Amino acid sequence: MHGQLPLKFPLRKEFTLDRFRVGLNQELIETATSNECVWIYGEPRVGKTHVAQAVCRYHEQSVFLPGKSISPDDVNLNSYGAYRHLVIDDIDNWLGRRKFEEQLFALIETRFLGGLGLLITCSGTPHQLTFSINDLGSRLRSFHCMELKALPESEKRRWLVDEVKERGLDLTNDVMEYLFARVGRSQESLADVIEKLDFESLAQSRKLTIPFVREVLKL
Repeated sequence: MHGQLPLKFPLRKEFTLDRFRVGLNQELIETATSNECVWIYGEPRVGKTHVAQAVCRYHEQSVFLPGKSISPDDVNLNSYGAYRHLVIDDIDNWLGRRKFEEQLFALIETRFLGGLGLLITCSGTPHQLTFSINDLGSRLRSFHCMELKALPESEKRRWLVDEVKERGLDLTNDVMEYLFARVGRSQESLADVIEKLDFESLAQSRKLTIPFVREVLKL
């Protein structure tokens, strides 16, 4: 069962390094793709999962474990010690359980000794968290800890225009401002909205207008 876990969580095809807008995160990307132990944190929906899956694509013999999608009770971390690169996304959901933390600590020690990379994403830093095992907290605080920063406003606007253009749609400034005001400005939430609008635009043969957006999104 454990050896099949990576197959249950395929990587999203759009989550690649080429499609990630680096913005203020060039150093973070360089560190994340190194064969080191790295902890990435950031606000919700800023792109941590995108980076995590892109790093998996970057490294051969890597495996991705999604903390949000699977219970730690269903994962035996001892099975993952030999992978060349391991990514654990949204580890917040797994911490606080002693059995899991014991496995995680043993895994980290194995990977440190073997010179194997480990990337962990979380909403906060290991310095902000409480661990059942103090030695685990100490080890995690020795990771390269870096914040994934949101795109600057100007780059976020260019990104949104390009995302829409790739789908063969036009995005006017009025519609963009409407989306920013009603949907929010996180890249992932905006991407989800554009995907939905793209589907409905094709199905209904309609352009992206404020009335159409309001109707589709029920705003």
